[in-house]
Amino acid sequence: MLDTTNTILTMTPDWQNHLSPGDIVSFRFPVRKAGANDKPKPRPCLILEIEDLVGKRFALIAYGTSSPRRANWGEEVHALHECDFPTFGLDRPTRFIGKRRMLVSLDNSGFAICRETGSPVLGRLSGRPAERLLDVRARIQAQRDIVAERLAERHRRRTDTLVVEKRRPKRLARAGGAA
Repeated sequence: MLDTTNTILTMTPDWQNHLSPGDIVSFRFPVRKAGANDKPKPRPCLILEIEDLVGKRFALIAYGTSSPRRANWGEEVHALHECDFPTFGLDRPTRFIGKRRMLVSLDNSGFAICRETGSPVLGRLSGRPAERLLDVRARIQAQRDIVAERLAERHRRRTDTLVVEKRRPKRLARAGGAA
């Protein structure tokens, strides 16, 4: 028999060209309480979107935490079942907080590249967490659409209410009746 190996393209040095929503990456997500010289530790982050802006690729990533506290919450995707950890590239239950997200270039030095694979990709969501990711992505897109519509409405109001008035000087009647 021939041995075959399934190559996961996101787990190669060419990962930037194959990254997609649902991938879990190792990224040094900035934290609020870090000191001036502290470098954030690499943590699992969930790819929510991949966007092309001005000819460059960007990833919208969600913060991942194993903390069960409710300090960070909102638009969450949970990876809680131990049987999923190998596929997801995780070693403990993790919550990905969609409210705590940021857009980063795929060239960002915050990606923690694995020496063995040449990629920051740890794994990929599947099952219920992947379905939940679809819901979170839809909510984020709906929020973006609402913001875009509000901005467009504000712009329309500014241009619709603009009135240009052209005035002509009136002729004044002189005293004594002569014009």
